[in-house]
Amino acid sequence: MTFNSLQFLIFLPMALIAYYTFPVKRRWVILLLLSYVFYAGWKLEYLVLIIYSTLVDYFASIMIHGTQVKWKRNAWLAVSLVSNFGLLILFKYFHFLIGGSEWYRSLADQSETFLWLQFVFEYGIPVGISFYTFQTVSYTLDVYHGRSEPERNPFKFALFVSFFPQLVAGPIERFSDLHPQLFNSFLPSRETFRAAFQLMIYGFFLKMVIADNIGDIIGPLYLQPRDFDIVSRIGGSLLFGFQIFADFFGYTLIAIGVARLFGVKLMDNFRSPYGSYSLREFWSRWHISLSTWFRDYVYIPLGGNKHSQFRWLTAIILTFGLSGLWHGASATFIYWGLFHGMYYLIEQWIFPVKDKQAMGSGEKIIRWIVTFTAVMCGWLLFRAGKVWVVGQFVSKPGTQHLFKAEHLIFLIPFIGFLMLELLFRTKRIDRYLENKGAGIRWAIYGFSLICTLLFSSRGDMQFIYFQF
Repeated sequence: MTFNSLQFLIFLPMALIAYYTFPVKRRWVILLLLSYVFYAGWKLEYLVLIIYSTLVDYFASIMIHGTQVKWKRNAWLAVSLVSNFGLLILFKYFHFLIGGSEWYRSLADQSETFLWLQFVFEYGIPVGISFYTFQTVSYTLDVYHGRSEPERNPFKFALFVSFFPQLVAGPIERFSDLHPQLFNSFLPSRETFRAAFQLMIYGFFLKMVIADNIGDIIGPLYLQPRDFDIVSRIGGSLLFGFQIFADFFGYTLIAIGVARLFGVKLMDNFRSPYGSYSLREFWSRWHISLSTWFRDYVYIPLGGNKHSQFRWLTAIILTFGLSGLWHGASATFIYWGLFHGMYYLIEQWIFPVKDKQAMGSGEKIIRWIVTFTAVMCGWLLFRAGKVWVVGQFVSKPGTQHLFKAEHLIFLIPFIGFLMLELLFRTKRIDRYLENKGAGIRWAIYGFSLICTLLFSSRGDMQFIYFQF
């Protein structure tokens, strides 16, 4: 079930009632059951995969911690990595790696023995598999490097893996941060619930009003870009940048808000990324849980900036390339990651990052324009899906117009969204409102709620990052 579905609006209050009627010391048990029910709401079969990953990393981490023999530790780490990434490759990247699906379809046609291949490879990507795989792998690596002690209770570890607010699209939490919170004796308060609902209200506004309406507007553009004029192409590309931000930021705010209702504080995943003055700063503000994961578990182990320049260049390119591949089994995602990696290197060489305090207003404006333009150009690769779509964007413009008169009504919530983002800037909505008067708070609540009621696009549109 998605956060923006009727099923979830029924599920959440029932979950809260069940959670708070249980004895405090056993609430984690009902939270684990609720998390499995939530995940089974997508497909019951998906539970098999997440339970498998849970069991593999539970046993592997205990075996790693229980021996000082290097080859045994390495062997159990390999079991974890191969099992987790093997599943990820099988379900998410296999079509891409073999260049299509014709070979296993022909095998299935020749013999019923190979029918399972067609079932597995056409079953679809299990929702959230990239997120919970990275979360469980980080746990095993932290145990291996002595940064965490293994959890001895398999059911408590299962809750860390499957905690439902952040299960399907993050944030990707570290064991040391999330696990202790799941078993604290949390006493709900008016302030906590108010902050949670502030986050959820604004998150629903971002998703259902801003992201979904933009998706409806720009959808035809990415089907046949060559049919549209230059204004439509540029405008539609810019709008996608706002769509993916509102969609993913909206999900994150709802997830953080829902987690707060159960006494858990998830990490921030966005901090006004489009206000960045450099690509390096952008990646410190965009999808923070993923960028820090790649920093800690890929970039630094590859050597980071502590070795030769060649090794540093290799680390940067591999990290960004793998980040692009993480997003999807398509060449355009890899190109998107490499584009960011190359621009990052150019930025470091030509105009390295300065302290903001040392920049003049003119330099800030120029740096912001350059960074914003680079990020938006990158989103074209991200959204296109196919290389030929990118080619059509730069081909001779057509004559069709993407924007219609009926789209003018969308300017009301969209301008409001831009104003609110400028108002909040680096502060999250609940932190911005905590010291504000009731008038300001209710003005923002009212605007968000009224826009959600009046301007919501068609219901149950999936969050973009669910496909990753």
